[in-house]
Amino acid sequence: MKKILLSLIVSASLIACTNQETKTDGQTVPSNATGYTIDSSANTDLVRKAANALVNNDTTAYKNCYTSNVIFHDNNDSANLTQNVAGIQAIHDKGIIWKLNKIGAIWETIDLNPKANENTSYVISYQNYTLTKGDKSIVVRFNVLNNIKDGKLMSEYLRYDNSGIAELMK
Repeated sequence: MKKILLSLIVSASLIACTNQETKTDGQTVPSNATGYTIDSSANTDLVRKAANALVNNDTTAYKNCYTSNVIFHDNNDSANLTQNVAGIQAIHDKGIIWKLNKIGAIWETIDLNPKANENTSYVISYQNYTLTKGDKSIVVRFNVLNNIKDGKLMSEYLRYDNSGIAELMK
């Protein structure tokens, strides 16, 4: 009897410890996962669309990628959409031309446990631009995190070295 009881306890323990899998958006995800990462989606396409609108100075297309109350966190400074577009326009008005060299790594992380704002999607990307004014050019590499909800960018965190941009703005 003790052997039967012991084998039942061991079996129950093993079953309890195995990872159960669930289906999420057609993908199998272990039950103990807090989320998963994908390398292409409508949301990664949205980030690419915003980057292309930026370099083409298409402010209408650029604004359409974002919620009206988006907050940009640009090297620890914060701006709303109007302020962000004005800053981009100021660069353009100084005769600086943006060129998107490439978006290196880009991926979307899907959080299975929504946060307080119910946001579950984040796109992380490494974007490489050349900014040119006359005969001067600089390469600027951006590390960008976008929070996305309902097909719009709702916040953007950018990290980059802006010293070269300041030089071109002179």
